[in-house]
Amino acid sequence: MLDVSQIILAATEVVGEAAARSEESSSVLGTLGINWKLFLAQLLNFGIVLFVFWKWVVKPLGTTLTKRQERIEAGLKNAENMDVERKKFEDWKAGEMKKVRNEADQILRVTTDTANKIKQETIVDAQHQANKILEQAKSNIESEKTEMLNEAKEELATLVVMASEKILRHKLDPKKDHELISQSMKGMK
Repeated sequence: MLDVSQIILAATEVVGEAAARSEESSSVLGTLGINWKLFLAQLLNFGIVLFVFWKWVVKPLGTTLTKRQERIEAGLKNAENMDVERKKFEDWKAGEMKKVRNEADQILRVTTDTANKIKQETIVDAQHQANKILEQAKSNIESEKTEMLNEAKEELATLVVMASEKILRHKLDPKKDHELISQSMKGMK
């Protein structure tokens, strides 16, 4: 395959030879100062340059620009889709957050109600325990009181018996009676 520069050089040589021959002839174009052979050669060179420019510069550049434009349009479309998806996600997220907050509020309410119920039950149970302990204490106090009274009665009875015994043994005169009573009283203290 021939190089483009070689084709242009060959075309220029052909045009130069044609220009040298055309100077000899005169025509209407000659009167205007235009050499028709040189004009044809330049037209042919321009066509070759235009063809080469079109084939290896404009067409690939156009293809590249078209592909770039398609990528940009695809990117814009993708960005729009992502924006729509983001908005859908934001809406979904807001809905889920609302749902979770409602569930958390419900759990908090149930927990608070349960805690209050347990608290009330604990208070009532503690009051029952306190009342039982109080009743047991009263019962213990009452039984101890009864036991102490019985012991005191027994002791008093024993003392009365002892005092009566002493009095009966020593009952000889009123002076002795008085003495015995005083001694018995001193022994009680």
